[in-house]
Amino acid sequence: MERVRSSRALEKACQRDIAFLWLTGNLHPDHSTLWRFFRNNKSALTKLFKQVVRIAAKAELIGFALHALDGTKLKAVSSMETASHRKRLEEMLAKLESIVEADITAMEKAEEQPEPVWTMPKTMQECEERKKRIRAELALLDAEDTDHVHPKETEARTMRLRGGSPALGYNAQVVVDHDSDLVVAADVSADATDHEQLVPMVQAVLDTCGRVAEQTVADAGYASGSQFEEAERRHLPVLVKVQEESSEKGEYAKSRFSFDGSRDVYTCPKGETLPFDFVQQPSTGKPVAMRVYRCRNMECPVRSDCTKDKRGRAIKRLVTENAFLRQVERQKPPALQRLMSLRKEIVEHLFGIAKAIDGFTRFTVRGLTGARAQWALVCTAINLRKIARAGHDLRFLIAATN
Repeated sequence: MERVRSSRALEKACQRDIAFLWLTGNLHPDHSTLWRFFRNNKSALTKLFKQVVRIAAKAELIGFALHALDGTKLKAVSSMETASHRKRLEEMLAKLESIVEADITAMEKAEEQPEPVWTMPKTMQECEERKKRIRAELALLDAEDTDHVHPKETEARTMRLRGGSPALGYNAQVVVDHDSDLVVAADVSADATDHEQLVPMVQAVLDTCGRVAEQTVADAGYASGSQFEEAERRHLPVLVKVQEESSEKGEYAKSRFSFDGSRDVYTCPKGETLPFDFVQQPSTGKPVAMRVYRCRNMECPVRSDCTKDKRGRAIKRLVTENAFLRQVERQKPPALQRLMSLRKEIVEHLFGIAKAIDGFTRFTVRGLTGARAQWALVCTAINLRKIARAGHDLRFLIAATN
């Protein structure tokens, strides 16, 4: 709550600050003791966050009319400079291979001389050792299914932070209540996108509070057909901004093609049918499989206006497209559109508080479990300050809700 995060800074505070002296009973714990406490109680610290939220919910400080979900990327402890990068390792391995080949060529020439004395060159011995280390690092990259990994923090992933170059980091998530401005759910993931975070975060509110808001709003980064389907299955009311289809093709934009589910075909504005062609498997940019429909009419008079593809115009349809359409349909009432417009003011300032005011711009502990515990502490501190500033006594609330 006092924005003192370093264990050494906390040690000094426990020797100098009256409030810290009172809190610790004048025992003066050193930085090693404080660090061991954090290391050994990470799961308890995440439970502490949930306990504060439950107390606030029982005291009816939290409203359940509207919640907003968002995430922010935060740097990990480990840096990109000391991480293993596939491209760099492969280049180093190729360079070492060329050095070894040159040494082998030199040895073959030496063998042609009378009474050769063969010894492995020192450079070759060093190269073989380095190659073993490089292959071990490449094996780690393969095991983690990534092109960038830090050997001391394998869970951190490369993420593009706002206003900066890619860095190793984590994706910190929060759900914020509109009425109280309290964080009602917090978590950290190693996913660079928010595609799979919608249902887990809303479910976290349900697990903590026993109920969810009448509506939970999120931006387009959370738009995922599989998540929409899962939210429907669990009866979780969500409103997520869905990106409109690109209109770059003008008259022949995808939105102007009609889909017939019974026949499983698209029909273009000129009446040509596009039957199903094949399933495009998920990729990095498209995490969901796509069904591809293609026009077979190579003699169409407007073909050059419709597509540049020599195989004919193709329309891609998500396998979960119907879930997207249902989400768009339920957003049509003006009242729900107004709720969606409130998302920014509900949740985004929380990241400003954490980063700009509290100075929390990167994690100071390694690993996903440590990051979750530290983010839970940050959100707990924000909540406790808000409860105190609203004039509520937490001890009174605890007594009243027990």
